[in-house]
Amino acid sequence: MKRRFLQGGSAAVWIVAFLLAVLGQLRLDQSSREAPDPLGLALYAWATLGIVWALRRSPEWLDEEGPLREAPHAAPGVRPLWLALSLGGMALAFLDSGGNRFRPAGVIAWIAAVIAWFLAWWNAPLPRLPRDGLLLRGHHLALLLILALGIGFRYWDLWNLPLDGNSDHAEKLLDVRDVLNGECRIFFPRNTGREAFQFYLAAATIRLFGMPLHKFTLQVGTAFIGALLLPALYLLGAALWGRPGGLWAMFLGAVASWAVIPARVGLRYPFLPTFAAWSLAFLIRGLRSGKRTDFLWMGFFLGVGLYGYSPFRGMLAALPAAFLAVWLARRGWQTKAGWQQAWDFLIGMLTALPVLAPMLRFIVDYPEIFFYRLMTRVSTWEKPIEGNPLLILADNLRRALLMFHWTGDEVYVATIPLRPMLDPVMGALLALGGVAALLWMLHHRDPVPLAVLAAGLVMLLPSAYNLSFPRENPSTVRAAGALPAVLALAALVPAQWTAEWGSPRRGRWFRWGTAALLALALIRIDADRIFREYATTYCRIALNASDAAEILRGFYAGGGPETNAFYVAYPYWFDSRLIGMWLGDIDWPYTIWYEDLPRVLEAHRRLPGPKLYLVHPKDRFSLAALRAAYPEGWWALRPRAHCEGLGILVFHAPPGSP
Repeated sequence: MKRRFLQGGSAAVWIVAFLLAVLGQLRLDQSSREAPDPLGLALYAWATLGIVWALRRSPEWLDEEGPLREAPHAAPGVRPLWLALSLGGMALAFLDSGGNRFRPAGVIAWIAAVIAWFLAWWNAPLPRLPRDGLLLRGHHLALLLILALGIGFRYWDLWNLPLDGNSDHAEKLLDVRDVLNGECRIFFPRNTGREAFQFYLAAATIRLFGMPLHKFTLQVGTAFIGALLLPALYLLGAALWGRPGGLWAMFLGAVASWAVIPARVGLRYPFLPTFAAWSLAFLIRGLRSGKRTDFLWMGFFLGVGLYGYSPFRGMLAALPAAFLAVWLARRGWQTKAGWQQAWDFLIGMLTALPVLAPMLRFIVDYPEIFFYRLMTRVSTWEKPIEGNPLLILADNLRRALLMFHWTGDEVYVATIPLRPMLDPVMGALLALGGVAALLWMLHHRDPVPLAVLAAGLVMLLPSAYNLSFPRENPSTVRAAGALPAVLALAALVPAQWTAEWGSPRRGRWFRWGTAALLALALIRIDADRIFREYATTYCRIALNASDAAEILRGFYAGGGPETNAFYVAYPYWFDSRLIGMWLGDIDWPYTIWYEDLPRVLEAHRRLPGPKLYLVHPKDRFSLAALRAAYPEGWWALRPRAHCEGLGILVFHAPPGSP
């Protein structure tokens, strides 16, 4: 009776603590960007005390369905022949990748090197299907439902959200066109340098599905990469907290606006959290199981991720820091098994080398291009560092740590400007999950969660090390390498809440009922953040090249010659290549810089037929020049078609104008 009373009391305190944390997060979310709301901090403090009391009074909640534990180590060793083949393949791939080009012989050697490396170091039985076949169990159904939910969040109304793009989309479409034209680069130097994965994915999408050279094609590919995050989160959460932890981590990743919005934009952003999650998941599995094979897969995804998005390079430091934190806590130097695990981890990190063979050749040949983007942020390559670099870094780290609950990114492209990265409920789960993780480690004497914490902190550095442009920190997309760690920690509290399968039926239904309410609340809140708040903000700020293309189509449909419609470019207005993208010709040539307009109007006046000019609403200089050249012309302000914001001034010159 006493234990049941304690469990009931603990459950009540647990719920109250969670509600206090949500209220505290709401206060922080609404507080000034100058200083956090003291009441919000006080509510968080009370919530923390409540969750500590509840877990300490009912520690059995920490014992339900734990993660896999360390298994006996397989016999170490290497197959020398396969290792020699791998090293030879790496050398051939490296040598054949000169001039920043993939070539057939080098690609074959590259693939062979990766396969041979795995065969050289693999020391476990190959995976096999169960003798009884695949049985669909309850958690399998939950996995499929969560995956479908995550895919829906990433693909729903993808054409319209976000509708318009920016110059980054235009630059990437040019790179995709280069691939389609047979220019198979390893690293794309255009626009300060970009890794290649997205461009080959987009080119394959065009070839396989007949899609156009359009921003939407980029979005289809990045949404797919964003969906690949979800099974990795399941593996990560399950390795940390057991199956309920995996399901909750996957669910949070399916709906979290921080995970969904960047995957819909069509830029390389989702490559960072997705491959960070895969490599971190296999690191945690290796720390749990002691299997070298898990470390091999960790290194493989590390290498693949380095072809995705440049901030992923932080994982080269994050994975060793995460492993070292656990290894030292376990006193791995005192045991033979500890040294064996360190050796297996080293082999895992080296697995990235055969995967990176072509990229290594590019780095050797063109280091200034490969490191250009990084150096413009941490040095004076582009602009002087204004202040003490150490103080700037410290302040950047402070603001990066606060971005989950208080500060936010001011860039509109992949987030809701100046709002916390997490919604209020998920922010509360993260704070309480951090406390619960500490109690978990103490209760189980289990240091493995330290690896997730260490990796998450290190992966804030790609945002925080921006010394030259500190206003770019915190960055939603450059700090996204911390997203897997954040979601794994946030999943712990709901995982503990729903893990007691053996509890009385009434208590079990109560727990699952409240968990269902929590899941529905998260779906509702994040859907509102993505499909209403973000959509409204993005549409209002993004430049409306699609409207310009629609005006031009109307002019062409009315009989206007294509050679008689012009875009008058103006500072900080939309990229003319995006107009061409919407018209089906990214090289659309009818753009005039506003300062050059008076000079070219004399030639335009001799063109037969009506003429049309798209002018910035604030460009009075061009409007005056057009009215002087075409006294019988008229103009109208075309408002935005889809939301409020800056419209387009359309000037018409009738046929026969002097």
